[in-house]
This record gives sequence, C-alpha cells and structure tokens, in this order.
Amino acid sequence: MSIKKTLLASIAILSFAASASAIQIKMGNTNGSDIGYYRADPSGAFESVLDNYALGKSTDGTWFGTFCIEKNEYFNPGHTYDVVLNDGAISGGRNGAVNGKDIISEGTGWLYEQYAVGNFFASGFTPLNLQNAIWFLEDELNWSDIGSSAQNLVSLAASTLGFSTTDWSEVKSDYTGQNVKVMNLTSNNGQNQHQDQLVYMPVPDTGSTLALLGFATAGLLALRRRKN
Repeated sequence: MSIKKTLLASIAILSFAASASAIQIKMGNTNGSDIGYYRADPSGAFESVLDNYALGKSTDGTWFGTFCIEKNEYFNPGHTYDVVLNDGAISGGRNGAVNGKDIISEGTGWLYEQYAVGNFFASGFTPLNLQNAIWFLEDELNWSDIGSSAQNLVSLAASTLGFSTTDWSEVKSDYTGQNVKVMNLTSNNGQNQHQDQLVYMPVPDTGSTLALLGFATAGLLALRRRKN
C-alpha cells in the first residue's frame, strides 16, 4: 500500500468513526454468487471502503461480500440500514454479549482479511465454508455442525496465528488486530438492531503483517491441493 493510500485509509477510518451515524449500507443476498455470503452496498462517503478489497467485491465494484457474526439476528434483503463501526456484535448472537458487546475472535478477523485481500479465492473453499467457520469461531455453531471444509479453515487460522489446533479457546479469543471491523446494523433511529456484519478497513501495513499474509497464501493453496 502506498503512503498516500495508507494516509487516506487512516483518515477514512477516523472520519467514519467520528461520524458513524452518517454511514448507511444496503444489505442483500448474493444469490449464488461466489462473492461473500451476503452483499453490502455502501453509500455516500462509505463507498470508499470498496477500494480496500482486492477481491471479495462485485466485478463492477459497487458492493462487497460480507459475513454475519450473529446467527439468530436478521436483516431484510434490499433494505438500507444505519451503521456504527465497532469491534464486536452488540447483542452477541446465540452466545450473548459481555458488558453489551461480543468482540470478534482472532480467527474471524484473520479469515475475513484473507477473504478481502484475495487469498481465499485461490483456496477452493466456498463462501458457505467461510461463513460456517466464522459462526464456529463466534460460538454460533458447534464443531460438529460446520463440516470438514470449514473445520480446515478454522485449523488453518489457528496454526497460522500460532494458536493451538486442539484447544479452540485461543483462536476464539478477542481480536487484537485493527483491519477488520464490525458493522452494527440498526434501523428506526437505532431502536432496532439487526444482524451485524464484517467489513475490511485496513490500517497501515508493517513488514510482519505482509509476511503473515504471504504465509497465509501458502497455507490456503496447500489446503486446496489437499482437497484436490
């Protein structure tokens, strides 16, 4: 990322955080597309978030793919919602929230970043596999419910991040990164809460981050060869 783009990205994040009530997004289903489990159409100044996605967005660049972190909340496809950027879900889904918030997991943050930067698309996994992996990492589904492909994604996230692949508590621990945010969706002037979604808003890269992403690419490609 160039210095100019890095500065613009940082300014955009600060701007959105300062005026979160001005952010709106139109939600929808992907209708069988391989881009995301759900589609998010940003409007106004928030449209600049599309520039953060190497892949994971529509070919015309008008919407990006996203994934939900609360299985028991919903949105109406085609409806526009107010957005507050956060680091976790408000209601917390099936597992509930602690002090009013359920911060996303380390594994969820890492997997969605791979999706946004394009590594996921070389892996042979489907958006449903990724959604199931995220639901497991957010304690919305049990291990036995997500299938072997999603289990492989969880294991890859854990091993790449240096966590245990037998005790999932580490990869489920609170996200400490900054690149992946949660969109808390509301309507009726914030009175009604809806299914929270993920968005990629990277901060300036470091050499260690780039090295980690390179390792991730190799890991996803290895999993694809194993699947074939």
